[in-house]
Amino acid sequence: MKRKKMGIALGGGGILGVAHIGVLEVLEEHGITPTVVTGTSAGSIVGALYAAGVKLSVMRELSLSLRKEDILAWNFTPYSFVRFLLSNLRDMTSLLNTIPRALFSGEKIGQLVEKATDKNSFSEIFAPFGVVAVDLITGKKVVFSNTSPHSKQPGTIYFQKAPLGMAVAASCAIPGIFNPVSYQDTLLSDGGLMEMVPASLARTLGSHVVIGVDLKQKGAVEEPQTLIQVVQRGIDIMTLQGVRQDLQSADLVISPMEYDGKLDDFGRVAELLERGRQAALEAIPDLERLLF
Repeated sequence: MKRKKMGIALGGGGILGVAHIGVLEVLEEHGITPTVVTGTSAGSIVGALYAAGVKLSVMRELSLSLRKEDILAWNFTPYSFVRFLLSNLRDMTSLLNTIPRALFSGEKIGQLVEKATDKNSFSEIFAPFGVVAVDLITGKKVVFSNTSPHSKQPGTIYFQKAPLGMAVAASCAIPGIFNPVSYQDTLLSDGGLMEMVPASLARTLGSHVVIGVDLKQKGAVEEPQTLIQVVQRGIDIMTLQGVRQDLQSADLVISPMEYDGKLDDFGRVAELLERGRQAALEAIPDLERLLF
């Protein structure tokens, strides 16, 4: 019996995104290969590497060696930041109006993806692949893909043959954390603001069965302690209802981080890989029933 065409939608979640690698490892070990791949934010990074043909063993090693410095580039030097504070200290309005758009540039994310895949454009990827971002100017969802969707959603902006690194960096541009990305009259930010788990996109790109990988923690979390944690928690709360709607388009949901997870903990990569594997192993029986 022929298997149905399966798509996988990889959700956003900061460093938690490495759990996607563990999920994909288990699928591969069971002879299950997604035909369509979509990703948002952290899921767009793993999705780009996987769709481009990077081996999962290479992705695992890359994740285990990943450091914060590999993806975070400050928008200012310590000297320029001190000078900025001193020059604006007396006028709070001036201070707020002159703060950069974000703490970090997202260029390193795009560079990492292009280096790891050895590809610069969506047109160089042959497996159907899609990435979600949002246009801060119009408020519309933005879809980057190498495949024309079977049906286009009203109010969505579509780009094909776009620069790969740019699109991934845009999808990962958490407001206030990473710079928004300018591209063809749009100003692009984190796709999670619009579609955290792009299951509906996977279906419009040709999937018969869609698996959503959701990295969001359910319920209460530890009290946020840093600026990044406060911003991210606020975004999480605002997008929680949207995530529920996203997952309605999935036939099966895998949730590696159901009980806890911090988006900026680089010391947990090995654990996150294992969580992805365990969650996928639990889902295999249901997935095999769906595919036949």
